[in-house]
Amino acid sequence: MTLIIPGCHRFVQIVVVIVGLLAIAGCATRSKVSASNEIATAMFAIRDARASGAETHALDVLQQAEMLVVKAQQTSGAEAERIAEKALVHAQLANTIAQRESARKQLRDARSMDREAGALRKRTTRAVEERLQ
Repeated sequence: MTLIIPGCHRFVQIVVVIVGLLAIAGCATRSKVSASNEIATAMFAIRDARASGAETHALDVLQQAEMLVVKAQQTSGAEAERIAEKALVHAQLANTIAQRESARKQLRDARSMDREAGALRKRTTRAVEERLQ
């Protein structure tokens, strides 16, 4: 009985089968590792988004990222990797929104301080002018 390849020795056929199985197992392992890496990356991005204030400024996007991470953890293979990549994008978006809102607040604060400094400058100038008269 011929195993796979007609005309080959049985030993060679067994080696070919083993190499094929190892290649398939290697691909599956690589896929699991890749998905795990993507999930970890998304989780770090979620942590960074939280630190930037995403819970205040982009809660819905942050929650979507977290739900996608959970879904990726419950899935396997290329699908898990794809979902984790989507979670990463959501986490990065939440982080960007939070940073934008923080920058807007800093700009408002700077403008307010500038107005206060201008008003103080005017009062000081008036007080000096009054003393000089």
